[in-house]
Amino acid sequence: MKHEHIQPETLIPDLLGVAPQVRPVLDRYGLRGCGGELGPMETLAFFAEAHEVPLPRLLGELRAALGAAPEPAETSAGPGDRIYRLFFLAGIAVTLTLGAAWGAYLLLRIAAAERFTAVGLHEVNAHGHAQIFGWVGLFVMGFAYQAFPRFKHTDLAFPRLAYASGFMMLAGILVRSIGEPLVATQAWLHLPILAAAWLEVMAVMAFVAIIFVTWRRSGKPLAFYDAYIASAMLWFVAQAVYDALYLAATLAASDRESLLKIVAQWQGSLREIQIHGFALLMILGVSQRMFHHFYGLPAPSARLSRWMLPVLNLAIVGEVLSLILMRSQGHAWSALWYGSLVVLAAAVVTLVLNWRIFAAPRESDRSLKFMRAAYAWLFVSLAMLLLLPAYQFVLLPALAPQAAAAQTGFSHAYYGAIRHAITVGFVSLMIVGVAAKVVPTLNGVDVRALSSLWGPFVLLNLGCALRVSGQVTTDLTATAFPFAGVSGCLEVTGLTLWGWHLSRLMLGWRPTAHEPDAQALLPDEAITAEHRVSAVLECYPHLLAVFVASGFKPLATPWLRKTLAPRITIAQACRIIGIDDSAFVMRLNEERMPAAKHTFSLPVIG
Repeated sequence: MKHEHIQPETLIPDLLGVAPQVRPVLDRYGLRGCGGELGPMETLAFFAEAHEVPLPRLLGELRAALGAAPEPAETSAGPGDRIYRLFFLAGIAVTLTLGAAWGAYLLLRIAAAERFTAVGLHEVNAHGHAQIFGWVGLFVMGFAYQAFPRFKHTDLAFPRLAYASGFMMLAGILVRSIGEPLVATQAWLHLPILAAAWLEVMAVMAFVAIIFVTWRRSGKPLAFYDAYIASAMLWFVAQAVYDALYLAATLAASDRESLLKIVAQWQGSLREIQIHGFALLMILGVSQRMFHHFYGLPAPSARLSRWMLPVLNLAIVGEVLSLILMRSQGHAWSALWYGSLVVLAAAVVTLVLNWRIFAAPRESDRSLKFMRAAYAWLFVSLAMLLLLPAYQFVLLPALAPQAAAAQTGFSHAYYGAIRHAITVGFVSLMIVGVAAKVVPTLNGVDVRALSSLWGPFVLLNLGCALRVSGQVTTDLTATAFPFAGVSGCLEVTGLTLWGWHLSRLMLGWRPTAHEPDAQALLPDEAITAEHRVSAVLECYPHLLAVFVASGFKPLATPWLRKTLAPRITIAQACRIIGIDDSAFVMRLNEERMPAAKHTFSLPVIG
């Protein structure tokens, strides 16, 4: 193998297959433990972009490493190299049992009784806890433990403690979510449930400490998007402590009236910390890292991002404090609450529009549709929040003046629909999309050989739409309860299909290998963007000159032509070099016939 064979378009498995001595270079920039012996199905250009390594530096170091004596590749995974599997598998198991599945069961009971008070407070809170700690918390921890050290080109600090934090978190979730619905009749459960809550606090604190030490050891500065992740981690700790204290207060309530007072005073602010403080800021930070580097979308403005972060944090503080003060000091504090919502919504919309996430991406895969839909649901939830006063005090009294929500002055159905739009529509769809992106990569599987996951995508969005619209409509008519009730079943079915698919990948399943050249072209068949480059060249060898002249210079090298051409379609190749695939396909079809008129000899380089 020669230096000129190492090109931006060279695939990592092809490179490591013939030059394993260059692997230490890639490991130094975050490859280790990713994709198995030969690494993920990525080009060197994509790897450099995703790991924020200057491409010329990476290519230069790889070419320099070619002169080193071949050494056995270090492929055995260290303690921190596959840590995400524990957290992702546990997160899937929790949401398909104690989280989303339990929530769907509660929703069916509500639909059957046609009233939201048909289920107990501790039952609902157990479901919510499993979703925040077991679904969101476990996935955030697993992703951070796996990705953060690689993005900072270092090793995870204290990997065994990181594993221990996962088991601590899972134990706390199981005890809390199983025991809390039973506390009304089993008072002896109070102590173990409280112990479980503080065990979760310890797990969260350990997580934050490990990531902090990992960053300090890397010696690298925090990027502007890292500040969002750091803020989210502080909110993660705050909500864990708040949740444990709030649980102690609810368990100590002497009667139902005291319990309802505690809930009215403190639960709303807890949910704001969990959803807007922890989940929203974490996703905003990760999104600024992923959309640009992974999909080739416009780079976010670092200056705008830095300005928006303190604005968002102040808005969240305003939400939290105003909800507490409204109950203790009167509704005069509602102005602070609504003002905080306006600031929060304006900051989020300004930030996200700057990313242009709905623009044409340079790279695309099955995960992008989940992430885009997630942000659409985020905008829906923010719009519903801002419209809450209009709904509560104008629309609802006009449409259903005798409704309980109109009489009491607060619609639990509408507010619950807002919560669902952001927790399932935004947060869950982002988790599903990010996991669908990273799990195949970490396991060395070509995502093009996998399911597009349209089934889970449709079921989750349809379920969320039915839940949000159906729940709001229950203020107007009881006939809407069945629609809200069935929504949970749709969402759980979608999560089950997705969870089964990703769990199989993490446990060793691989898609059936296909012959790269099986999509052969017939002599009279028109070329399309979905044909593989190798199939086109096999049928029309003279078109190699067209490829090379159009910018596909690596195809002029026989070794790269042999390894690269069978793996990519024309559309993918066009995205790599940044040309329009439809125009290029049109040119190929114009040049392909009659082949006999072309005289061409394959160039040989090296």
